[in-house]
Amino acid sequence: MKKLALALILIFIVAAPVLAWKITPELQNELNQRLADVQASPYSPDAHFELAITYAYTNKIQEGMDELKKVHSLDPDYAPIALDIYSKAAKANPDSWKALYRYAFALYFNNKKNEAVDTFKQVIKIDPKNVFAYGYIALILGEQNKINEGVDWTKKGLAVDNEVAAMHLLLAAGYNRQGKNWESFWEGVEALRLKSAGF
Repeated sequence: MKKLALALILIFIVAAPVLAWKITPELQNELNQRLADVQASPYSPDAHFELAITYAYTNKIQEGMDELKKVHSLDPDYAPIALDIYSKAAKANPDSWKALYRYAFALYFNNKKNEAVDTFKQVIKIDPKNVFAYGYIALILGEQNKINEGVDWTKKGLAVDNEVAAMHLLLAAGYNRQGKNWESFWEGVEALRLKSAGF
């Protein structure tokens, strides 16, 4: 009987309708342009960094991480260059969440994690529905062993959009580090459901 109940729950989870985050036409055009820039200049760390960060806020987390590795392999000394470029861009465009997003990543890759968190918080002030900014705050806090705070930020992000697989996976990792195995399991199941649906 328990196996049947579990099977029915899993079928419901897999079959449940998905209203997950969708890329806007504007962001898709931006992503297409970044991909074209990388094709045109495959050895440019600037082009790869721009693509990586655009991936970061268009729900392509792994692709973004892969691009950042390429940036480092193309120019191991690029981090301070990025910080200089994007700190100037953020100062010139303090109301642009995209400029601040890039600045936050540049701070992070220069090991200025607290400043990166503060900058992602500024992104949220400008764009309160930017679910991925919540996720990156949580991720950085997790790296700093501020697990409870990281879980709280993940939950805030899920309150914005409960249908983003990466956020549920992040919450599963947070719960796991808190020793909440059952909660971690169910968040992992939800992440798999959304991921299998393409989100």
